[in-house]
Amino acid sequence: MFVSSMSLALAMTTNTFLVMGDMPYTPIDEINLAKDGKITKAIAATPHGFLMHLGDMKSGALACTNKLLQSNKALLTSLTTQPFIYTPGDNEWTDCDREKLSVRFDELERLSFVKGLMFDDAYTKKAQQLQGYATQAEMLENARWQFDGIEFRTLHIPGTFNGRSQILKSDKNAALDAADKRDKYNLTWLKQALVQQDAKAYVFGFQADIYHPTSKPACSESQRSNCDAFKIYRDAISDFAKHTNKPVLVMHGDTGPYCQQQLASNLTRLNVPGDFAVSDVAKVSFIDGQWHIASVTTNVPLTMGCK
Repeated sequence: MFVSSMSLALAMTTNTFLVMGDMPYTPIDEINLAKDGKITKAIAATPHGFLMHLGDMKSGALACTNKLLQSNKALLTSLTTQPFIYTPGDNEWTDCDREKLSVRFDELERLSFVKGLMFDDAYTKKAQQLQGYATQAEMLENARWQFDGIEFRTLHIPGTFNGRSQILKSDKNAALDAADKRDKYNLTWLKQALVQQDAKAYVFGFQADIYHPTSKPACSESQRSNCDAFKIYRDAISDFAKHTNKPVLVMHGDTGPYCQQQLASNLTRLNVPGDFAVSDVAKVSFIDGQWHIASVTTNVPLTMGCK
């Protein structure tokens, strides 16, 4: 109890949170995330309110076995004594049917397993330490809370075009129906953030790089696959920023560059570290109306811009 109380008191005195994604992928990641690894030590030395993982908790080259997912969950949740917040990525469910994998799974079955694995009672109990923590009734992986006066929301938007591409073992119509429902619930959850008028800023976290260029046409009722599944989210986030004069930070993983981009005067994009390229965690704070983003291992501020 003493450690837990001290840890909670420490979190209440900081305005910093940590975020990562697309890890562990490599042996280097596993070394850095081990008990005596440089990332683990840096996290322990950094006061923070919570740690977010934006999905892809395993390499896409590895089969999505129960054993691997359970092992990586244990590894990731051991990184912090503060609340650990997770949103699913494509590697742990939509891509589990790939022909190159040694063991292939039905992607919808894997999603059900991952949700049961990650969002258990222990996860919820810890997350409820966050102010106002709640989950969406229709999609429990979507959560909201407040920290340092900022409204946070997770959205379940995985890569592979939100599960609309390469459906190899699941019933295709069932998978596309599930994608339609995710779109509906995600957009509702995003828009509801505006209800929190007392927030001084807003943060949205999800896995997919919705800003990665594509020549595909936007998805529609008549074209539910082989389409750009992310246009509706780019548009919705842009509209959200236009409807508030407060700063908005959108965070994602999925692609390699650890970078930031100013999408509008009050809308900032952060592609978090991970995905082979950068074995690190970002620390983020909001000071005097500005986002401050730096490496947790080196304290070097992020200056690289997303292309």
